[in-house]
Amino acid sequence: MHQMGMSQRTWTLPRRTQLAFHHAVLLAGLLFGIQVEAQDKQHMVQADRAGDAPITVDGRLDESAWQRAGMIEDLVQQSPHPGVATPFHTRILLLRNAHTLYIGVIADDPDPSKISTHTLVRDGDQSNDDYVGFVIDTFGTKRVAYIFQVNAAGAMADGLQAPTPAINSNNGVDYNWDGIWQAAVNRNAHGWTAEIAIDTRSLQFGNHVAAWGFNVTRNVPRELLTLNWSGTTLDSSVLNLQREGMLTGVQDMQQGQGWDFQPYGLAKQQTGAGDTSNAGFDLKYNFKPSLAGLFTYHTDFAEAEADQQQINTGRFPLFFPEKRQFFLQGSNLFSFGYNLGTNFVPYYSRTIGLVSGEPVPLNEGIKLIGQSENGSLALLDTQMAGTSAAAAVNLFAGRGTYNVDQNLQVGTLITHGNPLGLGNNTFVGTDALWKTANFSGDKNLNLSAWAAHSSGNLPVAGANGYGAGIEYPNDLWYFDAQFNQYGDALEPSLGFLPRPGTRQNYTELTYQPRPAADSVFDWVHRFWFNGHYSETDGLGAQDGGKQSSEWWYSTQMLTNGGWFWEWDVYRDFDAPVQAFDLVPNVTVLPGDYTWNRTRLVFNSPQSRSLWVQFIDSIGTYYSGTAHHPLVAAYWNLPSGKLQLNAQQEWFFFYAPQGSGATRLSTVTVTYSFTPNLYISELAQYASGVPGVSMNTRLRWIVGDASNIYLVWNRGQVNETNGLGQPVITSGSKVIFKVQWDFRD
Repeated sequence: MHQMGMSQRTWTLPRRTQLAFHHAVLLAGLLFGIQVEAQDKQHMVQADRAGDAPITVDGRLDESAWQRAGMIEDLVQQSPHPGVATPFHTRILLLRNAHTLYIGVIADDPDPSKISTHTLVRDGDQSNDDYVGFVIDTFGTKRVAYIFQVNAAGAMADGLQAPTPAINSNNGVDYNWDGIWQAAVNRNAHGWTAEIAIDTRSLQFGNHVAAWGFNVTRNVPRELLTLNWSGTTLDSSVLNLQREGMLTGVQDMQQGQGWDFQPYGLAKQQTGAGDTSNAGFDLKYNFKPSLAGLFTYHTDFAEAEADQQQINTGRFPLFFPEKRQFFLQGSNLFSFGYNLGTNFVPYYSRTIGLVSGEPVPLNEGIKLIGQSENGSLALLDTQMAGTSAAAAVNLFAGRGTYNVDQNLQVGTLITHGNPLGLGNNTFVGTDALWKTANFSGDKNLNLSAWAAHSSGNLPVAGANGYGAGIEYPNDLWYFDAQFNQYGDALEPSLGFLPRPGTRQNYTELTYQPRPAADSVFDWVHRFWFNGHYSETDGLGAQDGGKQSSEWWYSTQMLTNGGWFWEWDVYRDFDAPVQAFDLVPNVTVLPGDYTWNRTRLVFNSPQSRSLWVQFIDSIGTYYSGTAHHPLVAAYWNLPSGKLQLNAQQEWFFFYAPQGSGATRLSTVTVTYSFTPNLYISELAQYASGVPGVSMNTRLRWIVGDASNIYLVWNRGQVNETNGLGQPVITSGSKVIFKVQWDFRD
């Protein structure tokens, strides 16, 4: 890696990249120069000016400016009984100055001693916490949004939501993105209050837009209760942007001079490699509030969280989420298709900078991200250094969308380059998504389609792919049907496609009743009765016909006290054409296999400080029988300062040709001194991997955007994108990294 002393090196964009960004700037001028008036909304609230007096973010809401703030007087119960009054009254206060949106929360609770919090960590799992969340759609397009969330202990979580949800997401939200904001909470005898300050210099927005899409939700886990501002029917969700309200008073928000500079310095000591150091920077510049450029130089991702190992019980590669901040910026604008899951991800950023499990240095990278009422634009170009695993190569990805009307969005994705540096590869895809929240009155309905083509040095014919789907995602009934075909040579080198040369069908139907209060099942919060069928057929002359299929039926029950039970039965078929290792020392031979299995899932109430999970499946499997149990325990202090999680998973296989087992043990310990200073330990032991893999990570968030990291790895294991066995870094590695933020 280049040292600080090499900063005088001159660097220019490759010719193809220069042309790409030249055309991108022209497109941006056309796309973002068109203005569209915001439509009236049923729910509206105004953010009033905060004035000149400073606001201290301490959670107390004691500044005089809060007395004149815009107000949402109370949130309304959305689930389980829409519109019914509750004692959990929630007021939202809104103020703003030139480049800060202030939000105040007054959350009443009839019994504050029962408030549930499990974490203080930034972007920690708050799904079972008392929290308040905010959805901000800065262009009012009802397609993309920023998510901000704070729990009753003061832990902050933020993320990006896309119209085609990112793969590394939770309920459609990618919580790996970090914005620039502050939050503080104060607990009192009546509940809790929160004070939030969001720096709009970390957001994209149209300064001519008179109002932003806006919504608020509150979670009370011990009551399985959800309160919303806009969208309060059972078929609604704050993540359904078509049901958002409007936030006015933001039309002249500013982004300062429009630049954010983040240099870093890093020192590393590794067993057998000695001491090394590195330096680089990230630079973001807002050409206008709706269009930003990002440049990275010698970026090092040594501080990124470690991958959690998984047991692979099949013959296809597993998917691992992106965790590197440069690639997460604007990641929601790159997502392609709808409901494709991990079956097809044509742009998968982890293919950049990781080859056969080995990190590849990123010399330079540049990104352009923009949005408007009419669509979005995202371009990425990276220059990778050459290593023993891959030649130096330039990699490009570009995505654009156009909003035909308030329901229909069409888009295109282009990628170019091969991470291995071998030959040429270009992928071009187009997709369309039509969404409505007014089907048959007030129901949700989504229609989607896509088509794609690969070109370059392709080994076989059949470079096209296409698909379509229909989804009816509502409270009582859920229905989903998809058809997708992937040609043998549909090969996105910057993507993830585990099963090319196949035709895949999927159909799912779920009935989700909520028992009436006067029924014999009044102790049940909700039932789920789910069935699905999936089938994958080969397209080639040699591997044509059915390759695999699955019939699945599931019954699930959640009690009013939070106890969850699930019982599944399923029948699978698989016809591998090549032998593969299922467990150590046991190989599954080519052939046709059919098996029947059953699975049981149990969770104790997750709102409590201690809860447990048990999953067990058993039955026939390929040519033998398999037993796959998992037990886990989760415990935390009520303050959320200390978390202990332990999980043990086994996979036992018994067959005439041999028996074997795979084991995975995981322990996670996190201690948070404050929401901005915490240390975590991830220890993993897996069959076939010598010793215990350990990742210790101290993170100190200074201010609202600077970071100091101290990381210790021992026997680190990297995933390999399905290209081979896990890569094990023996010995120990200590990393100290300081990344500082300067912006105006």
